[in-house]
Amino acid sequence: MDPQCFNAKAEMVPETTAAAGFIASLLRTRGFLTELQLQKFSKSLQEALADHYKQHWFPDRPQKGSGYRCIRINHEMDPLIGKSASRIGLSSQQLFHLLPKELTLWIDPFEVSYRIGEDGSTCVLYETEVPAASASSSNASAYNPMLMCKQQLLMGRRSPPKNYLMTVSS
Repeated sequence: MDPQCFNAKAEMVPETTAAAGFIASLLRTRGFLTELQLQKFSKSLQEALADHYKQHWFPDRPQKGSGYRCIRINHEMDPLIGKSASRIGLSSQQLFHLLPKELTLWIDPFEVSYRIGEDGSTCVLYETEVPAASASSSNASAYNPMLMCKQQLLMGRRSPPKNYLMTVSS
């Protein structure tokens, strides 16, 4: 095994765990699956994500590869979710019934966020501080004209950005 790939997989454990746990929690809310099935699904999805992203994980430039790491359910089931679900006996039709019709999940180094629906708010599932060495190199590429999946989907959004603070007064 390539040591660099192993290191990338080890580095993304918190992010892939958060993402897989989130999808499993969505499945849990319907009460259709057993805890053992949910655990098997979550573990399978976490492994599939880590394996799929091992060459596309750049902690020194977290936005690089963001489009590749974007999970989408929008009239089509994301293949990584579908494959993990099939391992516990769920069909695509059952999955579409159990999960939101439109879901976007961004799995980036140091942050995992999601949006349900095209006009929904973006919510952060997992976030950690970017190490100082990564912060300086990501600032250098912050003005990259390439639009990533996350940036493309957030353009024209009607709901407030995730760093927008909304207050309610009585």
